[in-house]
Amino acid sequence: MERLSPAILEAFGVHSRKTKKEKGHYLCDTAKGLVKIHTTYESVEAVCLQHSIKEHLAAEGFPWTDRFQLTKGGQPYMLIGRETYIATLHPNKQHETDFENEADVLQAFEALARFHIASSQMPQKKIISSPPLPDIYARQMNELTQARKQARRGSRMSDFDVSFIKHAPDTGEIIKTAIDRLAKTNYIQLHNAAINQGSLCHNALKEENLLTTGSTTYITNFSNATIDLQLSDLGALIRRYAQRSSKSIAVGNLLEAYDKISPLPSQANHILYAQLIFPWAFMKLVTQYYSKKRNWTPNGLHNRMETLLAERESYEKYIESCIK
Repeated sequence: MERLSPAILEAFGVHSRKTKKEKGHYLCDTAKGLVKIHTTYESVEAVCLQHSIKEHLAAEGFPWTDRFQLTKGGQPYMLIGRETYIATLHPNKQHETDFENEADVLQAFEALARFHIASSQMPQKKIISSPPLPDIYARQMNELTQARKQARRGSRMSDFDVSFIKHAPDTGEIIKTAIDRLAKTNYIQLHNAAINQGSLCHNALKEENLLTTGSTTYITNFSNATIDLQLSDLGALIRRYAQRSSKSIAVGNLLEAYDKISPLPSQANHILYAQLIFPWAFMKLVTQYYSKKRNWTPNGLHNRMETLLAERESYEKYIESCIK
């Protein structure tokens, strides 16, 4: 997208006082706030689904998303040749949530709770439902087993192979612990109820999708949204915070910020603990390394694994407070 055609601005009804070109998009300063215009690789159907999600949230009392600026024809997209353009609304003076800023972090957890309340009765047409965690964990255990066999079959082991074989048994025990923890809770009942009720999860709660402006946090980019138990989102945000900060805010305080707005279900702490101890990042590296279609730098992946392992103890100590 080399230049922003005036025809695109006209089609979306955007009257830009100033247009700034940034990486991958244009940012237009308008009287109503900022409008972000860019091309998307997502299908028209996916864009329309995200539009319906955001409008449902607004109707249910959560308008703090990157809602679509519609074309004059009422569509959340514009087709020009083979390219699909979208325009989304953003507040002025926004910044990505700073995980080292306590006010930003607690505000993000409060925003997540409000989003979950507004999305608890989401119409389920075309929205994928996530499988239950025990099924996912069982598949991951199988992948771990297969990767160990593959590593041992190699005639020449890399540093990654050696490190993986050394730590695979401990990782397997962690996965078993997560499975056992979930089995002792009411997770399955809660998950089934969430699927039946149409409870929406965002599934991509990164700093760039949590935009703070004043006393409001906007949640943006619903490309990965699914119907699922919303504790999945909460656990993911706690994990993100723990991995991207100095962990100065106790888990209990994060849960309190959420719980005061959207009360947590019974046994939530034990379910969250089972989510948080699961070695997602470790397994992602293993899958990348032993994938048949490899597009990676071996030394880079080995360094990332060593970093993960070095941080494992402090991370586990932090999340243990979840069940205390």
